[in-house]
Amino acid sequence: MPRLYDEEPRSIFIIPNPFRALSHKARQIGVYSSGVLFALGWWVFIDALVISTESGEDATARMGFEDWVSGILSTLGMIVINLIDKSRLHGDAYEYAGSSLVWKARLFLFLGFALIAGGLAGSFCVLIIKYIVYFESAQPYTYYGAAIVIQCGLIMISTVVLWIAQNTQEEYEYNFRL
Repeated sequence: MPRLYDEEPRSIFIIPNPFRALSHKARQIGVYSSGVLFALGWWVFIDALVISTESGEDATARMGFEDWVSGILSTLGMIVINLIDKSRLHGDAYEYAGSSLVWKARLFLFLGFALIAGGLAGSFCVLIIKYIVYFESAQPYTYYGAAIVIQCGLIMISTVVLWIAQNTQEEYEYNFRL
């Protein structure tokens, strides 16, 4: 009996890589769309920041450092995740200074995802505690908190899209290993 996915490379996922079905420009499309999502996330946050500074209603309603922390953590997580060489995550026997390089790459991957998850969780905390409970869901204060959550969510989606796009090999790309 033939296997269902004999023509596909071995993967742990049932659904194949979505960028593989696209043209040979799939990697570029993924990278550019990731950049658009990242920029859109920061644009939404900066929009809320400008609106909060221009509203002359209440000085306590202005966005402070606690509003910036979530986006900064998510951005640092994205940088850490996408700086990892993907070939180091596989179980190959790489040795570096007497210890496994695979273990170190997986640790940094975990720390990157922990930074992104911490940024997203922090954005929800700021939304709920500062803008919903303290300001009693008054407008436009809820938009300030929602902008922080949207920013961290878009950065997280951008990270996933860039991760998938970097793992996609183009049709004419060759990997030379000794």
